[in-house]
Amino acid sequence: MRDAKGKTATRAARLDATKELFAAKGSDICTEAGANIALVSRYFGSKSGLYAEVCRSLYDGLAAPLSHLDVGISIAEDWRRNVWKWIGLALRLASATHSPAKAIAGIFRQEVFNPSPMRKYFRDTFMTPIFNCLKRLIEMGGSRSDAETLALMTRIRSQIAFYAMPNETWRKPFRPAGMTTVSWISHIVEDLFCTVQETPRNLFEPVA
Repeated sequence: MRDAKGKTATRAARLDATKELFAAKGSDICTEAGANIALVSRYFGSKSGLYAEVCRSLYDGLAAPLSHLDVGISIAEDWRRNVWKWIGLALRLASATHSPAKAIAGIFRQEVFNPSPMRKYFRDTFMTPIFNCLKRLIEMGGSRSDAETLALMTRIRSQIAFYAMPNETWRKPFRPAGMTTVSWISHIVEDLFCTVQETPRNLFEPVA
């Protein structure tokens, strides 16, 4: 029993130790995490297994709502609240500067701008469900053509990718002087939310 508890504690410690390293350097970080290949195999099966565990731990802890905020919506107010939550959470995770959310931003940035061999796993397991939820939320909000829906999704995704970039000097010219990143992102969230609401007819509202 003691050995099992010790192994579980060691596994958890190694998982925590690798989160920010994956975020900063991608999937090839086993040596820097203080783990040799034998230890990685013992606790996680493989380096890919370690990566998958890191991503799953971060997703379950912080990002899971982004995949199911479309569930259980029956009235317009629920829809508005959940659209706001989706956009706000996605942008705040992408721009996070403190752990553990910072690690999510870093892994997202790595897989978008410098893809690892695990990119397909990351995309299929996490990003596709997340953005499919956004698509369903947009489609709930009113009648749009497929092209209009895609254009709106692209605008939102572009903002997320932009704020995931690590270099503050890239973002600073796009922020009003004297305004913090946190305050500016709140304005971006409001702007995107208002754009999503600009529909010919909200599907939750009665037709006149």
